Amino acid sequence: MQYFFTSLQDIGFDGDVVILVSDQIDPETEKQLTDQGIILVYIKEKALRFTKKYANSRLWKIHYLPHRLWFAALNYGADKIARLSRYVKKFHLISGSRYCFYYDYLLENKDKYHYVLLTDVRDVVFQADPFKDLDRADILNFYEEENTIANSFYTSYWIKHAFGKRALGTITEKMSICSGTTIGSVNRILKYLETMIATQARITAGLTGLGGFDQGVHNYLIYNNYFPGSRITTNTDAEVATLGESTSIWFNDENELVNRDKKVIPVVHQFDRFPEMKFKALA
Repeated sequence: MQYFFTSLQDIGFDGDVVILVSDQIDPETEKQLTDQGIILVYIKEKALRFTKKYANSRLWKIHYLPHRLWFAALNYGADKIARLSRYVKKFHLISGSRYCFYYDYLLENKDKYHYVLLTDVRDVVFQADPFKDLDRADILNFYEEENTIANSFYTSYWIKHAFGKRALGTITEKMSICSGTTIGSVNRILKYLETMIATQARITAGLTGLGGFDQGVHNYLIYNNYFPGSRITTNTDAEVATLGESTSIWFNDENELVNRDKKVIPVVHQFDRFPEMKFKALA
């Protein structure tokens, strides 16, 4: 996490930074984060252990019918998202249930923010403020990787197991979109999170128990037009560069990652895939 926080300090970011942590977080780490003004959202370690144990046990394979019935029972009324969120938190790994915790925090604090970046932490660094040059008040931006879904083994796997071969076949030639970084105006992000929560709840009976399953949901929803008016950007052409499979990488004279127009890219995701790169944000 070191580079994430030090790079935010280096660019002089003055907005709120909120991260999810276990309630059993090491006290020294907790103090270091809170001393920097980081807002911590605590998740019960006991719950995290249960979801992991449940996924690894593959009990969801023999609980198919109960999960279908539970979803049907929960999916009604004005407060259904709250009920579905509790359900997802119970049975999904944190890679999927994190959207529920994002939603809880943002719903309670939505009047504090104009824009939101949902992001991974461990493999992300900042080179500039990602919100500085956003061109509209009402946005929802998604960020491509550099492979099609057909050529992205895990994205294909997750979509197929969540939604079936036919659903995969309709979008297989689309570019894989990373679920690790999403930027939007707060109301658009809340709608996105509601849809992610409800969809993950719906497919609990078919989940694989693998971390990263949310990316299959993310891609399925985007390419089936659940978020009209959203924007899909080519990798390295906007606020985020996702380096995991990147072949188009440029640096300026200050060792900053830039796009084709030599403009500094604010957010660099998956920087650790290229440990030989010693660009400025890692100095």
